[in-house]
Amino acid sequence: ETALIDARDRSITQRIRNARGPRTVVVVGAGHMRGIEHALTTHQPIDPAPLEVIPPTSPALKWVGWGIPTLIIGALVYIGVTQGAREAGENLLFWILANGIPSLVGAVVALGHPLTLATSFLAAPFTSLTPVIGVGYVAAFVQLYVRPPFVSELHSVSTDIAAPRRWWSNRLLRILLVFVLTTIGSSIGTFVGGGKILTSLF
Repeated sequence: ETALIDARDRSITQRIRNARGPRTVVVVGAGHMRGIEHALTTHQPIDPAPLEVIPPTSPALKWVGWGIPTLIIGALVYIGVTQGAREAGENLLFWILANGIPSLVGAVVALGHPLTLATSFLAAPFTSLTPVIGVGYVAAFVQLYVRPPFVSELHSVSTDIAAPRRWWSNRLLRILLVFVLTTIGSSIGTFVGGGKILTSLF
């Protein structure tokens, strides 16, 4: 976290130096004030190139992300070929329920909107097969659409988050709960459903 703040301080400092005009007004968070002030007063040279480079994603993460859904789908196909369509269908149904039910439970615990509950159950079996988007994103978007937070809740979120009882009354925090709890449910379902399918291979 410290390294991230320092890098951000250097980036902002360089942008201030490159700003045109006789006077520059900069609005920054309190956490950046000391670092920016130090960099400006000491006239430290800053190379902006490294600050603009986005670190590449680890190939191992990509392999893991796509490897799990490939393994699950491949296992279902193999079961269908070697054991028949009925066995493959039963495993597919187990996968749907194993992912959908825990995600649905997560949405229920978060007191999500009925449409959010249905979306959590239906989306989880499919989002579990792609590392691009999880059920938490889908469910949270639906909850945001049907129950958008009030402006007053945006202002009170910093105090509401300190009181767990208010997490369910503040619409913004409830969206966060939907995201977290449905994601946890889907993760549990992926391991349970995937384990069942893999054991069916033997």
